[in-house]
Amino acid sequence: MPDSVDRVKKSPGRPERTSGKPVAGASQPKSADAVQPTGDSSFHDVLTGISGGEAEKRLGKLLEEIGELAAQLATRRLLEDLESYRNKVGEFLRVYIDDVLDLRETSGRRGFSRRKQLLVVKKVNVELEELHRFVMDGAPDFQILKELGTIEGLLMDLYR
Repeated sequence: MPDSVDRVKKSPGRPERTSGKPVAGASQPKSADAVQPTGDSSFHDVLTGISGGEAEKRLGKLLEEIGELAAQLATRRLLEDLESYRNKVGEFLRVYIDDVLDLRETSGRRGFSRRKQLLVVKKVNVELEELHRFVMDGAPDFQILKELGTIEGLLMDLYR
């Protein structure tokens, strides 16, 4: 019975092989063991790390800005401060959902599930509405500070 290695049909762009010996000048496939990765991580891990790192930095910067706006809102209680605060929190949530959430899922970095994370996002929106109501109704400072602290805590949960 002829050896199947000895008989390989000629395909376009590929030299005909008549024996089990390599053809001179033809590149030989490397074994899986012979291929060495360029680092300790795969291309996907590197790409995820770069994209995720940039998004994480952006979230950190947004958190700092949110903290400054919260302090400003707590002291001045102006409608324009409230709108700036809400817009900045909205920007944080958009960056989180668009850039970070999917990366964390694909890279296996699941602190908690996507569903739970989206519930936290929903809770932030509810708390923002509550904060808006408190500011508009002239609620006592402690209620506004408590609401600001609750929102900041929820955002930190998402950021970590």
